[in-house]
Amino acid sequence: MNDNDHELIDRYLSGDMSPAAREAFEDRLRMEPDLQEALERWADVQNTLRQSLTPDPQREQLEKTLQSNRPVFHARSKVVRLQRFSIAVASVAAVVAVLLYISPWRQDLTTQYAAQEMVYPAERGTAPDTSLQQAVQQFNGRHYADAITSLTRVLDRQPDDAYARLYRGLAYLENDQPALARPDLEIIYNGQSLFKYDGAFYMAISYLKEKDKEQCRQWLLKIPADAENFARAQELLNEL
Repeated sequence: MNDNDHELIDRYLSGDMSPAAREAFEDRLRMEPDLQEALERWADVQNTLRQSLTPDPQREQLEKTLQSNRPVFHARSKVVRLQRFSIAVASVAAVVAVLLYISPWRQDLTTQYAAQEMVYPAERGTAPDTSLQQAVQQFNGRHYADAITSLTRVLDRQPDDAYARLYRGLAYLENDQPALARPDLEIIYNGQSLFKYDGAFYMAISYLKEKDKEQCRQWLLKIPADAENFARAQELLNEL
């Protein structure tokens, strides 16, 4: 495995390969167990991180409601009955108020964009890492301080484990310790792992937790258009 293999995995999962390149890469997967393991591990993590921003059907319904009632606010007719206009406005306002009240969209941005789940990476042919297994259970059970302890044990043995380092940073974030999260997340961003731009995104979240929107913006702007989480970063930029 080398840096070029990481790029190939990213392109393979993104569907950004020519048929010939894809076939050649799949031949290597059949011949190289380490490459197959890395692919499965990154696919699991990608799926988990995607779940951090789930679609909000209530928000979509709000947008449809506003769109369908645009004629109420932009009527071109010169003869508009004030009473009917007032009733229409009141109806739309009531729908908007209800949707805003019950929708998860109202929740704090740091909660909306938080990592929701940690998955145990597939490791074929090796003994399971007990500390990492414990960390997964602790993180998903929201016992973040315990997860930090378990992930620290993993990193003491394997300081180059980008997965453990990323999730220790996320555990610090979820434990409301953004300043402690940043050293791990910055190492991820400065490295060459597949999690590089996840590091940048969660660096932004760490500053958002401290209400520092300018630093949050600066880190979001570090995420390039071809990154897996670019659309998510742009959405958060628009929310700030």
